[in-house]
Amino acid sequence: MEKPLVDLDRIRAIEDPADRAAAIGEILVEMPRAANELRLMRQQAVLELREAGWSYAQIASKLGLHRNRVQQIAQGFTSKDRRHATDSDL
Repeated sequence: MEKPLVDLDRIRAIEDPADRAAAIGEILVEMPRAANELRLMRQQAVLELREAGWSYAQIASKLGLHRNRVQQIAQGFTSKDRRHATDSDL
């Protein structure tokens, strides 16, 4: 099994409720920034594969996505609202 991005067991083990709430708050604040950065990294990886000669269908098969979704990722559209993900989103 893959390691989760957040060690939920570690968070649950924080006995003091205030410390636990603070730790959770820090994670929640960081998540949108990390998600935007990961979207940009994924877009770059898809573009690198395209430059290496991979078709959208090949990339889609590797990622377990539909070919159209891979094309959207390459164009910088997010899945949430179909807007371009840019460095200014970070």
